[in-house]
Formats: sequence, C-alpha cells, structure tokens
Amino acid sequence: MRTIVVGDIHGCYEELLHLLTKVKLTEEDCLISLGDIVDRGVDSVKVYEFLKQRPNTIVLMGNHERKHLRQTLSYSQEIVKLQFGDRYVEFLEWVSHLPYYHETENAIFVHAAVEDGIPLHQQKEEVLCGCTAGEKHLEKLYGRTYWSQLYTGTKPVIFGHHVVGNEPLIITGKIYGIDTGACHGGRLTALILPSFEIVQIQAPKDYWHEEMIKWQLPVMQAKPWGSYKWDKIQAICNDFKTSSHRDVAAFMREQQKWVNHLLSFAPTIILKVEEKLTELIAIHGQDNFKKPASCLSYATLLYKANASHLTVDFLKETLPTPDKWLQVMNDLGIRY
Repeated sequence: MRTIVVGDIHGCYEELLHLLTKVKLTEEDCLISLGDIVDRGVDSVKVYEFLKQRPNTIVLMGNHERKHLRQTLSYSQEIVKLQFGDRYVEFLEWVSHLPYYHETENAIFVHAAVEDGIPLHQQKEEVLCGCTAGEKHLEKLYGRTYWSQLYTGTKPVIFGHHVVGNEPLIITGKIYGIDTGACHGGRLTALILPSFEIVQIQAPKDYWHEEMIKWQLPVMQAKPWGSYKWDKIQAICNDFKTSSHRDVAAFMREQQKWVNHLLSFAPTIILKVEEKLTELIAIHGQDNFKKPASCLSYATLLYKANASHLTVDFLKETLPTPDKWLQVMNDLGIRY
C-alpha cells in the first residue's frame, strides 16, 4: 500500500484532482493532507468535501484551519466563511477533530515543524501547526536558524506551511518540505511513500491575487458593523473610502454616512433622557429614582444626567457601538 502526501492545497481543487490522477491514486492508497486545505484558492468548499468524504484519508491541522477554529479570522478566513455560508458550523465541527500529527513506519507528518528532541506526543500544538505562537517559540529557541536544519531524529519529517519554492526542500533525506505555493501560481506537490517519489502539478495563475480583489466588497458587506466600536468603524472607513475598487469605496462612503446619521441623534437622545429623568424623579423622588431607573437600558445615562450634563462624548463612551446606540434610541421611542 502506498501513502500519498500532499502539500498545502489552499482551495486549489482542480490542481488536487489533476495531481491525484497523475499519481494514479487508488482506493487502497492512504492519502495524507498536511493541512491548510482552505483559504486563498477558489474552491475551499470542494476541497473540504472531497477530503472529508474520501475513505482512507488523513487531514492534519494547519494554521489556517486553526484560525477558523479559534475564530481569529483574517481576510482569507472571512472569504471562506462566506463561501461556506450555512455550512460553516459543520466545517468548524469537522476541523475541531483534525490531528496535529501523524506517524507511520516510514515518516512523521506535520503541518509546520517539530521541536528537536521532544517526543512527538509531547510537541506543542502551536509548533506542529505553525501558528504565530509556535513560530515565536521556535525563534526563541533557535534564533534565525530554521528548525529543519537542526533536526536530529532518525525518521524523516514531511511538512508544509512554508513555501519553499517550485521544488520541494529536501535535507539529507530526513526533511521534506512540500509546500510549493500552488495558490500563489506555484505548484501542488505530492510525495509518494515508501518510494519518496515526487509528483507535481503547475497552477496556471496566482489565485490568491485574484481572490483578494474579487471578495473585497462581499467581505466588507458581511462585517458585523453594528457590533464594532465607533473608532474601529471610522478607521476602516478611512482606510477604504478611497479604495481603487470603486464599489468598495462607494460602500464605505455609505457606511460613513450611516454612522454620521446615527450620531446626529445625540441631541435627541440627551433630550429624551433628561425628560425621562424628570418623570422618574416626579414619581419616585430625587432620592429613590435610581432603583426603577436601574432596569432601563440607559440607566447610566440617567445617573449621569442627574449628576451633571450629558455630552455627546459620554454618549459615545457609554453606547460604544451602533447596536447599543440603536437599542437605546428604540427604548426611548426615537424613530430611526
């Protein structure tokens, strides 16, 4: 039986199929993906479906899968979240069960790295999958020397994660780096065991470059704007309102107008809060209004209005997101 090891796929579904055809994959072959099966390429969902459904297949945890699992989403993860749509929760459940390493008689398989001299089962997950904390840990140990140059184990380690060029990185028959940058217009690489034969497929173009441009507007539209703080919204608007992508620039100008319109209700909010304070004091007295006020979503504003004058800055500090601002407007009966 053969073991077919594939480097970072990153959504390159067509290249994966061509590669597996080229290696003449059979049902008896064990297929191992070194992780980072999603993000950057065009068909992350199809890659996931294929690997999930194929028997005799092992997928390792890559740093990109871990980002999804931990919800530390950067741009490429936000794109994939949109691509999965309602199935994203299903994907996260599947990812949560991915192993961080695999070992056979012939080799050790990890996504990113191993710390020399540490038994495989005691390795840090952060190191194995190549997340930022793991890379910082190795840098603290080894400085600028890459871990693969210091490996002293007897069994070969096969890894991905770092694009090593068009050809795999091979060090003294013990280290095999097979991420050859398919999603960036490089190659998708397979290593066949036990022969250690290398097979590759050339990607026709830089998919990630195209995806970055293509998904700008959908990602912007999908952001949870209502839960962002005012300063964050303003910073994003400033960064993208002059974008070369005309639709993105237009959308960001609309977001700026939306925020300005919301904040224009500040005087009305202050007036309504002061009216409510007067009403509560009239009913319960100056010394007893706080208890009934505490049940209201704008209690802090009532207390502030009683102690001193409300200001727009205090409103923005107390109601730091559009969602909270709108909730108080609604509770005060202010039409938006």
